[in-house]
Parts: sequence; structure tokens; C-alpha cells
Amino acid sequence: MRITPALAGFLIGAMAALWQVLFRVYPPPAYGICIACHSRDLVNWLVNFSAGLNLGVAPVSLEAPVLTTVGVILGALVSSFSMGEFKFKVTENPVKCAFYGFMVMISALLLGACPIRTLLRVAYGDVLAVFGWLSIMLGVIVGAEIIKWDARKDLRIEERGENAV
Repeated sequence: MRITPALAGFLIGAMAALWQVLFRVYPPPAYGICIACHSRDLVNWLVNFSAGLNLGVAPVSLEAPVLTTVGVILGALVSSFSMGEFKFKVTENPVKCAFYGFMVMISALLLGACPIRTLLRVAYGDVLAVFGWLSIMLGVIVGAEIIKWDARKDLRIEERGENAV
């Protein structure tokens, strides 16, 4: 039996709802599926557990780690292998890519949200979240334009017969 993405989403959502009912695990309001916040909580929980420190985590993460980030990564890995789309990609400048990722995470943690949580906060009427959502949209637009510009530049180089390195 082939599991479609819709069926997998339904099953995971049903299991999450069942988990909440059985174990009375309730996330804080507007916690959503925030990879930045869940990663922070996972790292802080592991440090607290292993080193005995008291770094800040969301109330839902006090007793057990939030494994959303691990689930997303493993789910994407399993999905890419099962659909035959897994392949390694070497970036042109790994330091630049790592820096950009670091800046995205810092920005998300300063705002206190990723796009999903930002929208949840907008729905709650948070004015700062409106500014954050506008910033996210602007960043996506600028990033898309940079990617398109790079693609056009690479296409022009290939048309001239030069190596695109």
C-alpha cells in the first residue's frame, strides 16, 4: 500500500491529537510547527538534561524534548529516498550558505517565530507579527530575485561556452 502525502498528514495529525488527549500534552498558544523554536527547544532541552543547566524552553518541552525538527528531517529523507529524488548537492560557497542559514535562524528567534508561527501570531492580533510577516515576505521576494538573477547569469555564461564555476 502506497502512503500518499495527504494520508500521511492525516495519520500524523490524528496521532498528534491522540497524543494530546492521552498524555495531556498541550503546546503553548501560537507554538505551531516552528522549526526555529523547536530546534532551540530541542538543543536547550538536551543541554539542560545532559549538563544540568536551566536554559529556557517552552512549557511543552520541560519534561521531554520536542522532536519536530528530527521528524521533519527524517520525513524529508524517507520521502526523498522513496520517490528516488535524493541526491547530494555541493554548494558553490558553503560558508556563505551557512552564514545565510545562521542569519535566518537568528532572525526567526529574534522575532520569536517562523512563518507558520508568525501567521498564527498575526491571527492573534500581534502587531509585531504583522511587521515580521511583512519582513518575511520581503525576504522571500528579494531571495527569489537573487536566485533568478544568478540563474540568468549562469545561463548567459553557458550560452557563451564558458565554464559556469
